[in-house]
Amino acid sequence: MLPVWLLFALLVVVGPLLVAGLQVLVRRRWPHLAEGEHNDVAGYLIAIVGVIYAVLLAFVVVVTWQQFSHAGEVVGQEASALRGLYRESAAFPPQVRERIEADVRDYAAAVITQEWPAMARGEPGHPAVAAVLDRTAADLATLPTDTPVQQQFVAVEADRFAEVVSYRSQRLDFVGQGLPGVMWVALVLGGVVTIAFGMIFGLRSTVLHLFMTGSLAATIGVLLFVAVAIDQPFLGDVAVAPAPIQRVLDDFAR
Repeated sequence: MLPVWLLFALLVVVGPLLVAGLQVLVRRRWPHLAEGEHNDVAGYLIAIVGVIYAVLLAFVVVVTWQQFSHAGEVVGQEASALRGLYRESAAFPPQVRERIEADVRDYAAAVITQEWPAMARGEPGHPAVAAVLDRTAADLATLPTDTPVQQQFVAVEADRFAEVVSYRSQRLDFVGQGLPGVMWVALVLGGVVTIAFGMIFGLRSTVLHLFMTGSLAATIGVLLFVAVAIDQPFLGDVAVAPAPIQRVLDDFAR
C-alpha cells in the first residue's frame, strides 16, 4: 500500500489538477459546449449519475469504517479477556497462578512484537502466539479442582481462555479482507463518469467551470482516500493499534 501522504496527494491534489487541465482542453477543443444548449439534458443526466454514485460511494465509506471500527473493538475485547484470565488466576496456588500470569504476559508480548508486524505484512497470525496459546491450554489443564471455589474458577478460566482464542481468530479474520476488486472498479468508473458529465456541462465562465469540476474531483478523491486508507484495518499507515493489549502488558509487567 502507498504511504498515506502520497495516497492523499494523488487523490485529493494531483487528481483534481489533472481534471482541471483536462477541462481546459475540452473547452478549447469544443468551445460551443460553453453555450449550454445541452444543459437541460446534461443536468438531468448529471443528477441521476451523481445520486447513484454518491449513494455507492457513501455506502463504501460507511462499510469500510464499520469494518475498521469493529476490528478495534475486537482488539479491546481480546485485551479484556486477557485481563480476566490474569486476575482470576488468584484463586489458585502461587506456582500455578504464576504460570498463568506468565502465559498472559508472554501472549501479550508475542502479539505486540511478532503478530502485529506479521499482520501489517498481510500474514494471518504468527507461530509464536499459537505456541503461547498451546502452553496456556496445557497449564489450564493442570489447574487444581480441590475445592468448590477452585472448580468454579477453573470453569471461569476456561471461558476466558476460549474468549481469547475466539477474539484472536476474529482479529486475524480482518487480515487480507477488504472490499472486492469489482467494487473498486465500480468506484473508479463511477467517479470518471460523474466527473465527465460535470466537464461537459455548459458554463460561460472558465474559472467557475474549473472550480466546479475541480471541487467535484477533490470531493470524490477525499472519500476514495478515506475508503482506501481504512479498507485494511491492520495494513498501512492508518491501522488499528495494539494499544489495549499493550496496556495489559504494562499493567501486569514485573
